Amino acid sequence: MTKRKRVVFVTKKKLEQVNPKNIQSYESYLRSRIAVNNEVKDTTYKTYRSYFNQFLVYLLEHWDNVNINGKKFRKDAVDIMEGFMYFCQDTLGNNKKVINTKISAVSSYFHWAVKRGELKHHPFDGKLERVQGARDEKIIAEHYLTQEEVDTITKALEKRENGYDIVDQLIWGIMIDSANRVGAIHSLNISDLDLEEMKFDNIREKRGKRVEVVFNNHTAEIIKEWLELREEMDELKNDAFFVTYYGEEYRRMSKQRIQERIKEIGKIIGLDDFRSHSIRKTALNIAFELTNDLGAVADLANHSSVETTQQSYIRPRSKTEIREKLNKIRREQG
Repeated sequence: MTKRKRVVFVTKKKLEQVNPKNIQSYESYLRSRIAVNNEVKDTTYKTYRSYFNQFLVYLLEHWDNVNINGKKFRKDAVDIMEGFMYFCQDTLGNNKKVINTKISAVSSYFHWAVKRGELKHHPFDGKLERVQGARDEKIIAEHYLTQEEVDTITKALEKRENGYDIVDQLIWGIMIDSANRVGAIHSLNISDLDLEEMKFDNIREKRGKRVEVVFNNHTAEIIKEWLELREEMDELKNDAFFVTYYGEEYRRMSKQRIQERIKEIGKIIGLDDFRSHSIRKTALNIAFELTNDLGAVADLANHSSVETTQQSYIRPRSKTEIREKLNKIRREQG
């Protein structure tokens, strides 16, 4: 896996030089989209704005600050976009998946502009090939833990030694029980908690989707202990389930801080690059091994299709494993 390079390309000074018509057009698009989907204002659209700013500065420096709604852009749209793709890869060091997401961010503006009557046709829809092999490219390390490794982490955290505390227990317990994304864990509130049903309800996850975050009996007992500790902290009036003390007040713990804690948890079993996504992959893969029910696992993952679950969250089996499983079935059948 190649190390990603980070390049600061967009600056305030450059943005001030961008064609003001382009800025105005994109701001109109953002206001329109946020008006109908406000829940992803600070997630999806924040990312899209960042990517589109890169595109606008690219136009500034490589295409004479061309108007994105103008005739010249429409004429050269495919060349412009292919050049932007190469620039993202060669200069910014972006991986294939990020490049394709950036093209989607730009394309979404033009789809909107057509619907609003700003343009008659999308200038590169159906004419531009996306970067191939994005699904096969390993962007970050991923791990499928065994049940034995899961148990090792759980037992180590129970001791609350070596710098680990009850918050680490809760992050680990809720994530391995629920298989939810870190965005949902970050969004948990005490007011969303239903201890009797052992779940957090109506939690905002990816693209604003509302989901349940479930947990098991063992984690429920730790949550009860956490709630008792919270009651003893008179100054803590924050509804956020995970909090951190910063700037002389308690605030919702950031996703970055949760990821930092998860990275430390991975060191229990010797992993220095452990991330939240590895917990999610582990939980879903173990659920599949226990149930052999791909549909149920897809529901647990909040996926709209089982193909996504199977392709990205179920550990690929080696031919040796398949052979041994078949031999076991044959022996059982006599």
